[in-house]
Amino acid sequence: MAARHGPRYEFPDLPLSSVEAGTNLLLTGPALEGARELLLRLLLGEDGVVIITADTSARKVLGAFEDVGGRVDRERVRVVSCTQERDDELGDFVSSVGSPGDLTGIGIEYSGQYEQVYARGYDTVRTGIYTLTPLLVYSEDIRPVFRFINTVTSRIRTADGLGICAIDPSAHEEQVVTSIAQPFDGRVDIRKREDAVELRVKGLPDQPGEWTAVPALE
Repeated sequence: MAARHGPRYEFPDLPLSSVEAGTNLLLTGPALEGARELLLRLLLGEDGVVIITADTSARKVLGAFEDVGGRVDRERVRVVSCTQERDDELGDFVSSVGSPGDLTGIGIEYSGQYEQVYARGYDTVRTGIYTLTPLLVYSEDIRPVFRFINTVTSRIRTADGLGICAIDPSAHEEQVVTSIAQPFDGRVDIRKREDAVELRVKGLPDQPGEWTAVPALE
């Protein structure tokens, strides 16, 4: 696939500046502190969307995507499910892989779904992985997961896409998170303070480097 110098990716209703095509971001934070919701909000737009879900079913992920304002258009939105829950009845816009440990299978299905979106005219595609934690748990070795992430982020960079991958830092040693972060262009940390979710960005210019409140969904 030839690289295309597409437009910048924007994030309406979030305190983030637009980013260049080909950018990969690592989102760190637990689901209960808003990580899942923020990842899905970062995927909003009129671009193609491919979601790799490793901890919940495709049906639930698509429902959550709609809850944050996403439109589930089967021509534009695709899912690769790595959970034990079968989602085959949803149609061919959802691919199932038997285990989060099958990194080769995940990569093959991801490439296939990406190509399907691209072939339908969406040359800007947002990829979301929620989360990297099951991949690391099943692998028991960081090296295969690192190679997988490096391959995915390289593909996104070459295709002028946008990559958003989440990890729960409380589930891993800091060295693991630091190593996993290497292929990414920037890191978005999130935390919950009372009833508000806050974020800060490391590694990218013109982004909030201090804790900044995330506007709640209306």
